[in-house]
Amino acid sequence: MRILALEPYYGGSHRAVLDGLSESVDAEWTLLTLPARKWKWRMRGAAVTMASEARRLLDGGRAFDVVFASTFVNLAEFRGLGGAELAAVPAIVYFHENQLLYPSRHTADWDFQFPLTNITSALSAERCAFNTEWNMHGFLGEIPALLAQFPDHRPKDVVERIVAKSLVLHPPFDPAPFDAVLGGGGVEHASRGKVARIVWPHRWEHDKDPEAFFAAVVALAEEGLDFEVAVAGQVFPDRPTVFQDAARILGMRLVHCEQPVSVAAYAGLLASSDIAVSTAQNEFFGIAMMESSYAGCFPLAPDRLAYPELYPTEMLYGSHDELVARMRSLILDRPPAGRARGIAEAFTLEKLAPDYARLLARVAAGPQRVVAAGDPAI
Repeated sequence: MRILALEPYYGGSHRAVLDGLSESVDAEWTLLTLPARKWKWRMRGAAVTMASEARRLLDGGRAFDVVFASTFVNLAEFRGLGGAELAAVPAIVYFHENQLLYPSRHTADWDFQFPLTNITSALSAERCAFNTEWNMHGFLGEIPALLAQFPDHRPKDVVERIVAKSLVLHPPFDPAPFDAVLGGGGVEHASRGKVARIVWPHRWEHDKDPEAFFAAVVALAEEGLDFEVAVAGQVFPDRPTVFQDAARILGMRLVHCEQPVSVAAYAGLLASSDIAVSTAQNEFFGIAMMESSYAGCFPLAPDRLAYPELYPTEMLYGSHDELVARMRSLILDRPPAGRARGIAEAFTLEKLAPDYARLLARVAAGPQRVVAAGDPAI
């Protein structure tokens, strides 16, 4: 099987998933990628760049059985610009996220371009795979309201056409770096300090709401509780100012506040922590939280977004006050390592890569039977 993978935002969870699949699914992979920066420009222009490169490969004798594209490429534009031979290759679009649910800080008419790109990509694909039920149902549920804003010539049956070819396929993570850090002893023998450590393992951007996290840990620090804070994740030049204030406010409690220098360092940081916290306003799955759970942390996530689909009630919180109360309790009575390990084990490459292999093979084989949304048969 010859797979052409398109990833205009080759970084973070997008890169981790694609790297893991290309190493785990036995096939001939060709990866067309662009650096993970300026995502709006990637959505606007990646199809032009990637169609040109794909045509160059075809002209050089390369052939493809299936296209696997992320939502940062406009699949309809890619197929249109790539020519008849490329357009004939069946395609899967993978929804790590969708722009209909993405929280925008700047609403303007041009913002409609990004959700419409998701819609046209979905209509163009043979299959649409979403990383969670929340992602899929949220996307489908928001389409009618968006199309209702068309001044005229509103498209018909869009939701029905997309539902007929949609399914949920969770993103896998590679457990190897964490297994290497934990060794043969497992999470029960992870190296932890004398006091509880809280880790916030997310990219440093506004949609992950670092302000809410720091407000919660500062409140606990002001109570005089003894604990540590570690902040990790991908760092960007225009980071929120709250990160600069964190060291001054938390003092010696802040033991790490930078992007880990390597995957091994990241795995070690998670394995040395007790509690992993998400304060996200935007999360369609949350691989960092799943990796933290695998490394032995007790996850605390908001009872919104995709999290209730993945974690039991005891690992969810509602309000700011509830988050502070839950962290206080876990600081005073440190949870045993590995409470959520069993949850995370279901999302490793070993568990999920075969599902991706079956989907890719079925789509590559030709016309597919119509399935209902959520059909487990891949």
